[in-house]
Order: sequence, then C-alpha cells, then structure tokens
Amino acid sequence: MPISVPRTAKQAELLAEGLHEDICAALSRFRSLAVISPNSARAVADLSDVEAGSRLGASHVMRARLDQHKEQLRLRASLIACAEARQLWVDDIPISGSDMFSLRDEVVGRITSSLHARLDGIARAEARCSADPKVHGLVLHGLHLLRRGTPETDEKARAIFEQVLARDPANARAHAGIALSWFNQWSCQFWDRFEETSQRAYESAHRALELDEEDAMIHLVLAKVQLFRRAFESASWYLDRALALTPNDADLLAQAALYEVYLGQPEMGLEHVARAIRLNPFHPNDYFATAALGHFFARDLDRALAMHAKADALPFVDFAAFTASILAHANRLGEARHALAVFHADYSAKIAFGAPVAPGDRLRWFIGVNPFRRQEDITYVVEGLALLGESGGTPRRTKSAAVTAQLARIGTGWLAEFDGYRAMLPDLKGLHDLRRLLERPGQEVHCLDLAERPETACGGDAALDGTTRAALKARIRDLGEELAEAEAMNDPGRAERARSEMDRLVEVLSSALGLGGRGRRIGNLAERARTTVTWRIRYALRRMESAHPPLARHLSTSLRTGTFCVYRPDPPVSWRFDAMSG
Repeated sequence: MPISVPRTAKQAELLAEGLHEDICAALSRFRSLAVISPNSARAVADLSDVEAGSRLGASHVMRARLDQHKEQLRLRASLIACAEARQLWVDDIPISGSDMFSLRDEVVGRITSSLHARLDGIARAEARCSADPKVHGLVLHGLHLLRRGTPETDEKARAIFEQVLARDPANARAHAGIALSWFNQWSCQFWDRFEETSQRAYESAHRALELDEEDAMIHLVLAKVQLFRRAFESASWYLDRALALTPNDADLLAQAALYEVYLGQPEMGLEHVARAIRLNPFHPNDYFATAALGHFFARDLDRALAMHAKADALPFVDFAAFTASILAHANRLGEARHALAVFHADYSAKIAFGAPVAPGDRLRWFIGVNPFRRQEDITYVVEGLALLGESGGTPRRTKSAAVTAQLARIGTGWLAEFDGYRAMLPDLKGLHDLRRLLERPGQEVHCLDLAERPETACGGDAALDGTTRAALKARIRDLGEELAEAEAMNDPGRAERARSEMDRLVEVLSSALGLGGRGRRIGNLAERARTTVTWRIRYALRRMESAHPPLARHLSTSLRTGTFCVYRPDPPVSWRFDAMSG
C-alpha cells in the first residue's frame, strides 16, 4: 500500500509514512488478511499494480497519494485487484487540519466496506491517535528515530517521548517508545547496564499496557524484557498476547520467532519467520539469521546452513559464535574456526572494550547473555564450540531409543513414570490436558476441545459492559505475572491461588464473550480457551520440574501449545494410562 507525497511537503511526508504503517498495522490484526510489510510495499511503489502484486505475491494493492495545495491536504486512495488490474474502490478525501490524524479511521473504514463484512468495525477498533496533532507528530518522529537503533537516536527519541508525556501523560505509545529506547540501549552493547535498563524498560512498558492493552508492540517489549530476565512463563504470556493481537505483522513475527527459539520452541519460531518472509519479501537480512538459528536448534543442520548462507550480515555480536557452532556440528571445521575468530574479535572490541580476556570469559558471557529455557539447547551449542577448543564444552550425546512411560490417575493424584524414574504428582487441570494430548501423539487438538467449556458457557445470562471486561482483563494479566513470579520463587500456595482465580475470571469472560449475545464473538472465546489451556499445561510442567525433572524436560521439548495443541515426541514414547503393578 504505497503512499506518496510531493517531496517538498515534509510534514505531509511524515504524515504519509505514519498513515501507511498505521493502516497496515490495523489490517494485520485480522487473521483473514495477510498484509505485506510497509518496507516491502515501498520497494515496489513505482511498479505497476500487476507487477507489484506479482513481486509481492499479493492479491490486492491499495495506493494512496497525499497532495497539498496551500493549506489544504487531500488524500486520493484506491484499491486494486492485481490479477485483473481492476479498480475496486476509489475515493478523494479532503483533510482539514482538525482531523488529519484521525484520517486512518475513515480510510480503514472505507477499505473495510470493500473487503466485506469480515472486517466490519476495524475503524473503531483501531482508534489510537492523540487528539493533539502536534503530539501525534512527535510520537511518529520518535518511533522513526528508534528504527535507526543507535545510542544517539535512542537518547533523542526518549527526549521526544518525554516531551509528549509532559503534554499527554496518558499517551500509551510514548510510554512504549520509552520502553523500546531503554531496551535498545542495552542491545547497543551497554551490557553492563542490563539490570538498570531492563527495569526501566519494564516499568515504561507496563505503564503503557495499563493505558492500552490492545497494542501488540507493548506486549512484545514486555515479552523481550521478561525473557532476558529468565522469567520464561511471563515472557511466554506476553508473547502469546502480542501474536494474538497482531498475527500478520512481519517484523513482530520475526522478533517473535527468535523468542520462540529461546523458549525452546524452534519449530514454532520457524513458522513465524517463514510467514514474516512471505509478508515482507524485501525483509531485513536478519530474518535469515533467525531462520538459521531456528533450524539449528530444531537439529536440522542442512537448512540451518542454507539460511546462514543467505544471512550475509551479523545481526548481533554473538551470532558469529552461533555460526561457529553450526559449522562445527556440520564438520566444516575450517569455516567454523574463522567464525569463532570473528566472535573473539567482536567480543574483545564491543564487550570487553579492549580489556584483557581471561580464559572462559567469552563462553560464560555467551551462555549468560542468551536466555535459553532448555538446558539441552545450551548444551548443544556449547558442544559445537567445544569441537573448536572453546573452553567449557560438554560431551556429545547419543540419540535415545524409543521408551515406555505411564501417566495414571491414582486416588487424588497422578503417578508418572518416565526414563526409569517414578514420581507422584498432585491433581492439576494441566495433567488432564496432557493426558489427552499424550493419547493422541502427532494429532492437533483444538484448545476449545481441551478446555471442555460447557455449552451453557456460550449463552451466559448477560454480556459484561466494557468497563467490567477491561477490569477483568487487567486482573487476568496481573494474575499471569503473579503466577509466573510465584512459580519462579517456588511458592506453590500463592501460585495455586493465582491459578484458581485466573481460571474463574477466564470462565467469566468466556461466558460473556460466548455465542449468544450482542457483541460476543467465537474468536474471543477461542482466545480465552487458548490462554487457559496454555497456562494450565505450563503450570503442570512447572510443578513437574521439581517432582520429575526428566519427564518435565521431555514434555517441554515435545509439546506445542496454542490454538491447536500437539504432542510430537522424538523418539516415540509408548504411554500407558492405567496404574502398573509394582
């Protein structure tokens, strides 16, 4: 959807860029649409509609142009079906100074009417602009500076967002922008300030979330901060919400892909990055780097090497160490040693800042800075480095043979046996979900089936009003963090109380958002079911980590949760669900 303006209209140019990204962000919220990234759209702006559609793999193109005559701006917009080069919709919209920053509501609303009732109401859902045009312009400028990713532009952007908050303290995007600036500052090699900058990023993002819980970027920032703090449950919570809110944003998907790799779900990360590449064909080079890591930790060396060959730039300092490990595992030791030498040089210059490096420092930093949830992923990458003589390597492991196991209900609890080890587990809802998945290895089960919501839940007595729904959602979000914190502190009593309250509130929301009343949607019901089932299973795995570590590790690597949940063990496991004697 290219938008262009006369080159001399600087303010209009900034407005055009903001409109372009806002409309794409609005449309990307809808699962029925795959929206091409603005970066790729700009790359084909000068091509014909047919050729642009062909290059991008797009079925429709929307074009818009801002023209300025004296004090009057006009937007001419059109929607074209690429295959037939047929214009489906056109409009010429005058823009007055009082409404230019609410223009996207009108534009998106008009697109909605052309794309049928599936997108009805999108304009109302995407009303996010400040009433003050100058404030909104400052926000756009600050976000533009953040994209450059340098310490200097981060400082400038943060100063702009602070100006915005002085005029509009409730501007959620400004708080989110400050959060991004603090996290960027850490990612720009201020490693020694991580605790300070991550706390500031967290506080600013959480404030933004209180103001606007529907902004996917805010959830993604919180996921990033919590991930690098090793608060894995909390990171997963926020990442799931970001993806649910904006499932078709290419850059968000690419970032989410890397976080899924860290969280021990490389296959899901590969799905995200593949979709990001489809939506943004002219994507940054680091999409390939993320794909290489995903394939590496999915233990597919051939594809990891193929993606690495396309990633001709190093997106971060330690990527050269990952490259060395990938090449070493593939027995390309000469290339691996060269990559390791690059890592050593970058570490000395950008991390140690020229100070002497003691033996083991580089490997300790590498392990510490990469927040892998699964110990086997850390071991795998370190094994490759050990082949090159990097200190701290561990022996290579052999692949296990097929095993037998059981998960049986006994009395008020569960008996679990796996890998020659037995343990008793308390009765948890997540264990019931796990049993249903273990009974169907390789078969995807919808979250609604696992949630087992009664039909009466779809026709509750009355729909909740907007204020009550918002309060319930905020409480569920807070309980999610409380639950993650309680689990991290090994406080089962507090965790169980949070879990129980969350389940009750989710059921209330699901009933109010069921199929039988004004304003209710099956999509919301499914989303709540997905959240409930995901948390139930994760909580069960967390409890299992102390009682039966081998089984917890196995299930963590073999399960995928989401709208569809699936258990895919490798090697296969033969399960029994009745109590065995002895």
